[in-house]
Amino acid sequence: MIITKSEYSKILTDCKHEPILDEVRGEYICSLCGLVIEKQLVSPTYQMNIDHSNKFNSSRHFVALGKRLNMVDGLGSFMDYQYSTKFTDASGRPLKAKKQTLFKRLKYFYDVRSRYVNQETNYNVFNLLNRVVNHLKLNDNIKDRAAYFYNKIISSVPKEEITNHIILIAMCIFLAIREYKNKAPITIQELCQIFRELGHRVSPRTILREIQKVSIYTGDFIKSNTRKSEDYVNRIVSKVCNYSEVINRLLKIDEDVNEYRLYLLNKSFEILKNFGLQQRGGRNPYIFAVAIIYTSDQILAKYKKRKAILTQKILSNACKCAEYSIRDHFKVIKTSFLKNYIEN
Repeated sequence: MIITKSEYSKILTDCKHEPILDEVRGEYICSLCGLVIEKQLVSPTYQMNIDHSNKFNSSRHFVALGKRLNMVDGLGSFMDYQYSTKFTDASGRPLKAKKQTLFKRLKYFYDVRSRYVNQETNYNVFNLLNRVVNHLKLNDNIKDRAAYFYNKIISSVPKEEITNHIILIAMCIFLAIREYKNKAPITIQELCQIFRELGHRVSPRTILREIQKVSIYTGDFIKSNTRKSEDYVNRIVSKVCNYSEVINRLLKIDEDVNEYRLYLLNKSFEILKNFGLQQRGGRNPYIFAVAIIYTSDQILAKYKKRKAILTQKILSNACKCAEYSIRDHFKVIKTSFLKNYIEN
């Protein structure tokens, strides 16, 4: 319990005087006779002797009751504050010079080296995980899920079967992204590109090969759900409607950008709903979604009897995919779906 100043009058001494709080020792004492009545009990998050002159110090405890999921940590807390260089005793008095030197050395070895000694591989892998997640602007839930996959795999798969931890963490990020569907519309090519920019050889083929190798030991734990075009629609529409050439074309015909964005979203999901998975024929879901948005714009242009806003070249530049791929996917949509849709 925490005793506040308003409760001082409830604690009475033998000499009937009200107590005062000694904040250094954390004790309630009689203001006249000095009798110690009881100790002050505080919550674990309370921090006394805060040094406001140090910007790194705060009233938080830097504690870790276990290893963090996405980083290699030592068990326990930091010695004093995380960035402190001067140490005090229990009463808040500075230690002598020799003791200061001793505790500085102990703090260095504990805070830095001992936290990842004999775990250098995992430490480097988790550092890479954090960098990739920051580059892709993914949320912490995906990062924690990828770290969970990695920890689970290295504890289940024999060490001799794990030949490359970089490809393994790339695979774990890929699986975590797949689980979050439209909340993380990142393609496997984009993931591999980030790894290459950071200086690591990772390709879609190596990630898929790693999934097959690991799934032998993990069973149903590793599930690579197939992406659908619906997962990419929001992201592609956002890219298209923020593309400068598209905005200029809309302004020329005095058409509202937000209304156009809303139309593309609704119409694209409507077409995909009526376009079954068998009709899609296992095509690239990202490029197929681009072609669906192109189709939506073509329908709007025919309805308003005006020129279409989007061209295959604009979509190719805005969405970073080949123009001939969009053309090929659009042919399938046009022959099997678009004619019937326009006639109806």
